[in-house]
Amino acid sequence: MGSYLSSTFEAFYGNTENSTKTVSEGAEFKSLRVAIIGGGLGGLSAAVSLRRAGHQVDIYERRDFDVEVGASISCAANGTQWLREWEVDIPDMKPVVLMNLVMRDWETGKVLNDYNLEGYEKEWGNVYNMLHRQDMHATLLKAVTSPEGLGTPCKVHIDHICDTVDTEKGTVTFKNGQTIQADLIVGADGIRSAVRKNIGVVPDMKSAPQTCYRCNVLTSEIKRLGLVDYAYQPAIQFWGGMQSKNGRSKYYKIVMSPCSGGEVVSFYCFMPTEMTNHHEEGFTFKQVPVEDILKGAYDKLDPDCRALLSNSVERMPWRLYVHQPYNHWYKDQTCILGDAVHPMMPHQSQGACQAIEDAAALGIIFSRKYARFTNDINAGLELYQNIRKPRATRVQLASARATENLNERIGFTSLTAPDAELKAKEGKLTVNEMNSYKMHDHVAEEVAKLYPVFEVAKL
Repeated sequence: MGSYLSSTFEAFYGNTENSTKTVSEGAEFKSLRVAIIGGGLGGLSAAVSLRRAGHQVDIYERRDFDVEVGASISCAANGTQWLREWEVDIPDMKPVVLMNLVMRDWETGKVLNDYNLEGYEKEWGNVYNMLHRQDMHATLLKAVTSPEGLGTPCKVHIDHICDTVDTEKGTVTFKNGQTIQADLIVGADGIRSAVRKNIGVVPDMKSAPQTCYRCNVLTSEIKRLGLVDYAYQPAIQFWGGMQSKNGRSKYYKIVMSPCSGGEVVSFYCFMPTEMTNHHEEGFTFKQVPVEDILKGAYDKLDPDCRALLSNSVERMPWRLYVHQPYNHWYKDQTCILGDAVHPMMPHQSQGACQAIEDAAALGIIFSRKYARFTNDINAGLELYQNIRKPRATRVQLASARATENLNERIGFTSLTAPDAELKAKEGKLTVNEMNSYKMHDHVAEEVAKLYPVFEVAKL
C-alpha cells in the first residue's frame, strides 16, 4: 500500500480491514453487494471508488471491451486528484501532461492566443492530463480487477445488456435471462441508459445544432510525411468556434491534442449538424470517409491542419444532444451517474471528470467514515444527489452555453477575461471553481446539516 493512499484514503474512508462502529446509534459498516451496470470510464471509476471503500463490486457490460472508441479524454486537476487518491496507476495510462492551450485562426493557422499552463500543477495540486480513452479504460480495468490494492477485486461480466431494474426488490434482469440482486445498483450505462428509464427519468432532449467527427493521426505518420510537429506537442490546439466575418458558422470548430504518450494525435471535428451525413444511433459505427469531414468550411481550413486530417484514421461520427437537467438521480437503492445522469456537450472538457466526481462521491458516502449510509442506502443516495446534482448540472448547462459562445469555456477564462472573479459574478464557470472544490469537506458539511447528531468515525 503506497504512502499516499495510506495517509489520505484511510484518513477519509477508514481502515477497510475491520468493521467498526462509527455513529452514536451504533451502526456498523456494512460491506455492500454493488452491481454496476456499464463498464465504461464512469462505471470503472465507480467500481474502483467503491472497491476502495470496502464493498463487493460486480460490473455488467453489454459488450466486450475491444470496441472502445479511440479518442482523447481531458482529465483536468479535478479528475486527476481522484485517480491519485484511488491509487490508480496514472503513468500506465500514458498521459500527456498539457502545457499550453493554443487558439489558431481557422484559415491560416496563425496563433491567436497561447495560454501557458506551466504553473497549473503548482496552483491546483495536480496536472492536467490528456489521455487516450483506450489507455484510460485499460488501466481502470486493471485497477478494479487486480488482486493488488485496497479492497476486494471486482468481477466483470460481459455480454450483459440491462433489460429491467426492480428497485423494490433490488434486482436487475438482463436480456440474456439472468437476474441478479444487489444492495446498491449503479447505472453507468451511458446516454441511452436503461437503468435511467427504470427509475422513471424521462429525458428532455433535442438534437444539438452541432455534430462531431472523432479521428486520430499517428505521430509516426506525421513524422514520416513531414507534417507540422506542433501537432504532437503537449498542448490543446483550437481552430474556429466563433462566427467569422465571412459567414463561417460558429459551429465549425476543431480541437486537437496528443495522447497515448504522444504517439497519437486526436481530433474532435465539429460542424453544423445539417452538414453531416450521419444521424443514426448506435454503439458502434463504421469508419467514415475523410471526405465526410473535409467539406463545407473545411475546404478553407488551415492547410497544415487539413493535411493532418487528410491522413487520419479511426474516423467515427458522434451525434450530439442537448439534455435538460433531470429531476432525480436515484430511486430506492438504484442511482445513475456519468452520461446516464448528466449527458453534456463536450465544450467544457469536463464529461469524464464529472463522471469521476460522481464515482468519488459514492465512495465517500458509502465509506466507513459514514457507516450509517451503508445501512440506509436510500438516505445515502439522497445525499449523493444533493452533493452532485448542483455541481454537475452547472457544468452541464455551462457546456451547452459554450456551444453558442466560446467565451463561456472555462479553459479560456484567463485568455478572454483576465478578471476571473468577474467571470464568476457573471455566473460563468471558472477554472478556480472546478479545481478548488473539496468534495470531502462538502460531504462532511452536508452530513452535519442533515444529521446534527450524526457522529463520524474518529479515525
